[in-house]
Amino acid sequence: MHRLRHVLYGLGVLLSLLFLYWVRGILGPFLWGAVVAYLANPLVVRLEKRQVPRQTAILLVYLIFAVVVGLLFYAFVPTLVAELNQVLTRLPSQTGKLENITRDAVGDIRRLPLPANLQEAVDDIIQRSEQMVREFAKRLVDFLLGLFSRLFWLWLAPVVAYYLIIDLDDISGWVLNRIPNQYRPAFLLLVQEVNGVLTGFVLGRIMVSALVGSMITLGLMALDVQFALLLGVIAGIFDLVPYLGPIVGAVPAMIFAFLSSPWKALWVLVLFFAVNQLEAVFLAPRIVGGRVGLHPVVTIFALLAGGHLFGIAGVLLAVPMAATLRVLLIFLGRVLRVYG
Repeated sequence: MHRLRHVLYGLGVLLSLLFLYWVRGILGPFLWGAVVAYLANPLVVRLEKRQVPRQTAILLVYLIFAVVVGLLFYAFVPTLVAELNQVLTRLPSQTGKLENITRDAVGDIRRLPLPANLQEAVDDIIQRSEQMVREFAKRLVDFLLGLFSRLFWLWLAPVVAYYLIIDLDDISGWVLNRIPNQYRPAFLLLVQEVNGVLTGFVLGRIMVSALVGSMITLGLMALDVQFALLLGVIAGIFDLVPYLGPIVGAVPAMIFAFLSSPWKALWVLVLFFAVNQLEAVFLAPRIVGGRVGLHPVVTIFALLAGGHLFGIAGVLLAVPMAATLRVLLIFLGRVLRVYG
């Protein structure tokens, strides 16, 4: 009977995971709601310790956050929207200009006296490069439009987070009651370790990306690159994605700089390299530290897998989820050594 209960529990978990995979397209607001609840709950707990009722504490935290976001919107969003409209308006002509520049460069390369086999290889590389550039431009526009089209998620996530925080004690108690008494200390230790990894990484990553985006924006303004604020915000958002993000975030800025001057594009490349070196050497070690402990190959795999399964949300949440899985596996290894 005891074994049958375990089998049924395992089957229930498996079916639940399969169901979540099937409905993964609608999980975005719930994932972001969980993230908001996770980040807001420590502030709510601090207010509760000052004798503020939980519901009032949640609303106060939301009010503080709304004021900060409102001030940022008032200061930056009109400029961002104006720059985005200009980008979308000028995109066809700018794309044509970029194609003309590329076509002239390709013509110069093809006029070089190269052997037939080498010329065929060069032509093949050029065709593949042109196709990759067109595909990247399309994906970048789709990403930006998709980011704005998912604003509904940003409105729904705080609602989900509100109800999660309200019932957090009941949810925690329900989970804890499902853990046998002899395993509860170990379970609480595991939760503490996961919380330590996630808190340091998520908050630290957001802070680092905000600083990177600000430095890129100021640098692009100093270099007189068009749409500096929009390009800086894009760089900051992509910087949330380790390893791959800074490279992808630099491409739009380099393209717009290149349309003005190849030398300006070179200086933009130097700017991104300098800022990312500053991030890697100074900002990330001091703000984020080595909390995640994932190998770069594992991180890249997690990013690709998260993007394939859950899109933008999967990419942004891939590293925290992989870090959590790493903590779970290490903890499981310790348990097996003790009880094995």
